[in-house]
Amino acid sequence: MRLIYNFFRALACGHTYNLHTNPEAWFGLLWGLPIPVFSFALDGLLLGWENRTIASILSQHPWQLVFLTHPPLFAIVFGAMGTIRRDLETHNRQLIARLELDALTDPLTGVHNRRFVLEELDKAAARAGRSAETVAVVMFDMDNFKIVNDTQGHLAGDKLLKEVAAAIRDSLRRGDTLGRYGGDEFLLVAPGSREGALSVAERARQTVRERTSHSISAGVALSGEDGKSPAELIAAADRDLAAAKKRLHVGRPETRKLVP
Repeated sequence: MRLIYNFFRALACGHTYNLHTNPEAWFGLLWGLPIPVFSFALDGLLLGWENRTIASILSQHPWQLVFLTHPPLFAIVFGAMGTIRRDLETHNRQLIARLELDALTDPLTGVHNRRFVLEELDKAAARAGRSAETVAVVMFDMDNFKIVNDTQGHLAGDKLLKEVAAAIRDSLRRGDTLGRYGGDEFLLVAPGSREGALSVAERARQTVRERTSHSISAGVALSGEDGKSPAELIAAADRDLAAAKKRLHVGRPETRKLVP
């Protein structure tokens, strides 16, 4: 009864009511009550309080209820209980969706994270093993990125990583999957032929250069020719990337030509 009294006192006074103490019991009580969706109004019940509308707002704490007041009709809305419950369910759905997205996304660059892109590679390699399909793996690495961090600082390095990730992402085809593999390396899973993957890699290289004045190198591996398992494909792409790096002159912002 005390909780119910406090609830209606909050409605009448228009105060914010913080349920930080035992919110489970509070909402358990609310959910066990009937939830009528009706209201009644008493004109002129209180001078100067001609309208009182009750709304619930969920903050970061889903049990914090805020009741707003404005004129010109006084109303007690019993449906507020139902609104609270619906808002809490919406909040929980949004929270779950956000957590699921965060679990798949690299927090710095906004592209997929290592876990997600490796899972996509597992699926693509399995499909290729069961059919005549092929999948290419492209490993991107920024050229001379350490110099940026050492001379301009890590904040500048982080900004450059974001710009490079966005440039590569904007160069992809439908069905390609990009993820941050680690550090300044990005892994691309590109279903299709080697030529298609090389074309995407070259387009990404050009886009990065145009937007950032920096360069990236890339190594490409194709299922069937360079390996079957994800580990074999990544290792082959790494070797091709290392070969590209060896062709670079120190400090020269260029990558090897991906298409012979």
